[in-house]
Amino acid sequence: MLRLVNVSKRYGDVWALHPMTLDVCPGRTTVLIGPSGCGKSTVLKIIVGLVEPTTGSVELDGERLRPDNVLRFRRRMGYVIQEGGLFPHLTAEQNILLMPRHLKIPDEVVRPRLQALCELTRFPPDALRRYPAELSGGQRQRVGLMRALVLDPDVLLLDEPLGALDPMVRAALQEDLKAIFTRLGKTVLLVTHDMAEAAFLADEVVLMDAGRVVQRGTVADLIERPATPFVTQFITAQRRSGFMPVGARGSLP
Repeated sequence: MLRLVNVSKRYGDVWALHPMTLDVCPGRTTVLIGPSGCGKSTVLKIIVGLVEPTTGSVELDGERLRPDNVLRFRRRMGYVIQEGGLFPHLTAEQNILLMPRHLKIPDEVVRPRLQALCELTRFPPDALRRYPAELSGGQRQRVGLMRALVLDPDVLLLDEPLGALDPMVRAALQEDLKAIFTRLGKTVLLVTHDMAEAAFLADEVVLMDAGRVVQRGTVADLIERPATPFVTQFITAQRRSGFMPVGARGSLP
């Protein structure tokens, strides 16, 4: 469904992303992981059309992303960033319904969708009238997720969606995200720097370093069959910072 073909990004003499080709499997969760500055967030920004690649192309169902169809592409993608990227002067409901209102989707269509999303994300409906500053970090992230899902996109892109949350809230949201991904069967591309999170959520992991893909596979593949010394160094650093195998897809013995 989603494919990057020889995509790269260079700023002057600096390569933020070296040429890469990546197929994102339909209906599965692919996690981009790696240290800060490795290019993983740049990949998402290129896919959603916020950054123009230096070389290569993005394809969705065989159609190439171009300046004249970028808005139509974006409507097929839900995009979530840290803290949800909410507009502070809009209520939770207004943030969620921003695009449906812009597209003039009838209220009789929007209301049932909003109710279903509140149930899906376990967001209290009585909090829809609150502004982002009046919500907890976890609630803001749920609002961001609902906004990304409100148009029922084919692809869901999440850029460090849980990175700013405390460990207990983060663990609860990881459980909810996993359940949502399973229930909806969306094509998901998620960016994180946390191997435990990747092990819990991913069907496939793509490890990046310095703008390049180093290895892709399951977490078990990375640990048991590292492609380069960097892979081993990354896993070791994750373990020292508290990474423990979890009982989920990609879990380890």
